[in-house]
Amino acid sequence: MPHRGMDIHGTFQQFVGRFPALLEVQKIGVAVSGGGDSVALARLAAEAGLPVVFLHMNYGLRGAESDQDETFVAALAAELGCEFRAERVAPGNNSEEELRRLRYEWFAQCGVDAVLTGHTQDDQAETLLFRILRGTGPAGLSGISESSRHRIYRPLLALTRQEIRDWLNASGFAWREDSSNDRLAYRRNWIRHELMPLIRMNLNPKVDQALAGLAEIATDEESWLRDVVEEALVGLVSVEGDGIVLDCERFRLVPLALQRRMVRKLIEQVKGNLLGIDFAHIEAAIRLALEPEGNGRIQIPGLDLMRSFGLLRWIRLEVLAARSVRNYRIALEFPGLATLPDRAGIVQSTIDAGNPYNGNNSLLDWDRLRAAVDSENPLELRNWRPGDCYRRIGSESPEKLKELFQKHRIPLWRRRSWPIVVLRDTPVWAAEFGPAVEFAAGPGTRTSLRLVWMPDCRD
Repeated sequence: MPHRGMDIHGTFQQFVGRFPALLEVQKIGVAVSGGGDSVALARLAAEAGLPVVFLHMNYGLRGAESDQDETFVAALAAELGCEFRAERVAPGNNSEEELRRLRYEWFAQCGVDAVLTGHTQDDQAETLLFRILRGTGPAGLSGISESSRHRIYRPLLALTRQEIRDWLNASGFAWREDSSNDRLAYRRNWIRHELMPLIRMNLNPKVDQALAGLAEIATDEESWLRDVVEEALVGLVSVEGDGIVLDCERFRLVPLALQRRMVRKLIEQVKGNLLGIDFAHIEAAIRLALEPEGNGRIQIPGLDLMRSFGLLRWIRLEVLAARSVRNYRIALEFPGLATLPDRAGIVQSTIDAGNPYNGNNSLLDWDRLRAAVDSENPLELRNWRPGDCYRRIGSESPEKLKELFQKHRIPLWRRRSWPIVVLRDTPVWAAEFGPAVEFAAGPGTRTSLRLVWMPDCRD
């Protein structure tokens, strides 16, 4: 193969030209393992005059060989006049996923403005083939992206591993070979050393380029579809505290292909990632959203999904686990603010004097209420409990709050913290439903009590 030194330099410069933000940062981390791809990347970045910081993670998995890699990378950084940082870790296991997680978590803590990694066209092809064989949707066909929202950049994706080694050899640059790259116990190594050669020999000698082309097409289409999904979600989703709520009736009108992408987006939005999520979880969420009626609940990795009255709430399991209060009871001050536990909002009380009544059915008669209160029977603010009932204005007889929840289609997850004010444990006021008739303000009211629930932080 002809020497492509100019092409390699040109490819790197073109990449930087597409991402001008790289020219404005103060520090650029380059992940340097000591292997050929990362060494080439480090040299290209340093020669381009970028403010390079060598980032090397030593897992200690190969004993003295791992330490020699670190020494080599440190010497290379010194040769190129670059800052060098190393991190030694003891992985909980040797899986590719665990090592990658540790590496990227460290990158985020290194104080650099961006990180360059040495992924090549070969890595792209192997990753895409692995995803296809394991099972992936259209989004997974995008493969490895040139850049990510975590400011990770991959300038060598257009180059093959062999092209990079030819350039290193022609330039007289040394690198280290990681002996673990030959261990077929790692799935990616098996694809690289066993499966890909068979495909090149028997099916397509240019399978790497074919898969890389597929990834490029999928990336462009995925970028366009992300905008379509964002637009489709407008008006269908609302934020409630630490979770979000989907309007199932409007979701039902969306084509299935778009529903799948919307669900995937919602999972990522609430959970923060798509780890552990597969096709079955996406389909389970869609089935729950499309139930013709009734309530339902499922859990998928990291998330709790609850359906009630045509709404579907999505919330992280860790948020539910952190809920500290099942029932609450709070002494109410007049006037004042009462903060409800577990982000259920605020109840504000204000007292209005001077014959404030103007037909407003939400006010209580403060004088009548105070006459019924004593030191042993104060007014208290607490959450709704099963069995609570009272007669409100316009009702001929007492109504159970549970029945009012049903009548007004209050979703199940909002009921637990629903605030009411009680006297002798009997409701005299309930949020949204107003005062009990015996304490409601009327034409003869001289001073009124106004209670307002602000559930901006409710579940």
